[in-house]
Amino acid sequence: MKTATYDYIVIGAGSAGCVLASRLSEDPSVKVLLLEAGPPASSIFVHMPAGIRVLYKSQKYNWRYWTEPQTQLDNRNIYIPRGRVVGGSSSINSMIAIRGNRSDYENWASQGLPGWGYESLRPYFRKIEDASLVTKEKDEDRGYSGPIRLSYGTQRSAISSAFIESAVSAGMPENNGFNGASQVGAGFYELTIADGKRSGAYRYLDRASNRSNLTVMANCSVRRILLAGTRAQGVVIEAGWEEVEIRADREVLLTAGAIASPQLLMLSGIGPAEHLQSVGISPVIDVQGVGENLQDHLDCAIRLEASQPNTLTPYLGLVRGGMAGARYFLSGSGPATSQGVEAGAFFNADGNIDLPEWQAHLIIALRNPPPNESVPHGFAVRVCQLRPKSRGVLRLRSSNPSDPPRIDPRFLSEESDLESLMHGVERMCEIVDRPALRKHIKRRIDIDAFSTSTFRKAWIRSHAETIYHPVGTCRMGVDNNAVVDEELKVRGVENLRVIDGSVMPLIISGNTNLPIMAMAEKAADLIRRCHSSAR
Repeated sequence: MKTATYDYIVIGAGSAGCVLASRLSEDPSVKVLLLEAGPPASSIFVHMPAGIRVLYKSQKYNWRYWTEPQTQLDNRNIYIPRGRVVGGSSSINSMIAIRGNRSDYENWASQGLPGWGYESLRPYFRKIEDASLVTKEKDEDRGYSGPIRLSYGTQRSAISSAFIESAVSAGMPENNGFNGASQVGAGFYELTIADGKRSGAYRYLDRASNRSNLTVMANCSVRRILLAGTRAQGVVIEAGWEEVEIRADREVLLTAGAIASPQLLMLSGIGPAEHLQSVGISPVIDVQGVGENLQDHLDCAIRLEASQPNTLTPYLGLVRGGMAGARYFLSGSGPATSQGVEAGAFFNADGNIDLPEWQAHLIIALRNPPPNESVPHGFAVRVCQLRPKSRGVLRLRSSNPSDPPRIDPRFLSEESDLESLMHGVERMCEIVDRPALRKHIKRRIDIDAFSTSTFRKAWIRSHAETIYHPVGTCRMGVDNNAVVDEELKVRGVENLRVIDGSVMPLIISGNTNLPIMAMAEKAADLIRRCHSSAR
């Protein structure tokens, strides 16, 4: 393989990388290379919404990370799935489309980042989407020509409708548009699904498929960023048993996600100097904030056995699941068009407050029944705290790029997070007990969730897991510990930017997929303006 040269090298074909590669390659005068460690997004399991059951633990399409033992979660290691495929985690996620709360972005702006307030990002949220299937009439705040098609899914189960009815009867407003004027309430989620197919970030590449100036290299592992002093010149990739250099004339754009982006910076000598030296890496530049500020949404699933045979649980089995998959393959219809999460809620202790403290996902299938127990039909309500105060850290395990990093989110290290999650679960249990949903319940599996605060806290410690929204490990900011500046340039390094969820200074209130794509849309404009002004 010969050394090649491009204008831009994008590392990681995830939610941000696909957007950037597509947008930058709209200029026919530049050459763009998009690198992805995983395979192309050609599998039926990627495109079929129900394929998340396979992708959740897939060795081929998923990095399958684990945290360090979490002292506040009974010393358990917590599983963190991350996409290892073109499209990244947008190719393996639950396809829930949430912009986040306006106040999330205003908080970013108040930290010296005025270009990242909600009004600055609003046009990019519109640019992402085709909301034709979720709005009855044209809405000036929605987009209708973007590559990500949204819908409310193909099915609406009786349990989902009952969940919304119970939440409303408990004083929560019904919300038919979590991406509208208010986020608080219960309703059906907008999904990155259209015509029974996933609409992941790889849809951006579909639009760019005929461009000769865009090269996509899947199954390509980047070992480190190629540096000349403090200037990024390209990347070093694996090519069989050899290392090959690829040069970037303009910029290297790191879009590998909140886990792999800080890992790759540190492998390249950019990070906390003392830590790098401890694993045998010579520091190029001491950036203390790399790997710090890890945030995620901790989540608890309240499991329930269903009183009626109207859940998707049987399709988790090989026989019924195989039949549903065959039907989908032949006609694109049936239960496999659903990812199992149709409805949810954003809520707080006072339903009139527009800033929610918790989010709920109703799952109309029981993925994890109690050990040695068969539950024919079941469902669950997952509750997460939206703005945790706990902060974690990510560090290298060794200087070998093949070794997964040490991931320590330090869940519940702040006592207030446990108190908040406990009250969120308590509030949701009250909603579950309302008549509309109660008639669908044969048995409460997690009875401690419905008990006293003491039992509920112990249950959280033994059952909580992440809802898979890690962010913050290459924080954007104006202080000395920030990894990137307002234009996402790595401090102290020329021609290198980080553009993904790792740059979020604070986690947003909801699912992170759409916000990351919107950030990449904005970054594409920043990059183009930067180089057009330099001509």
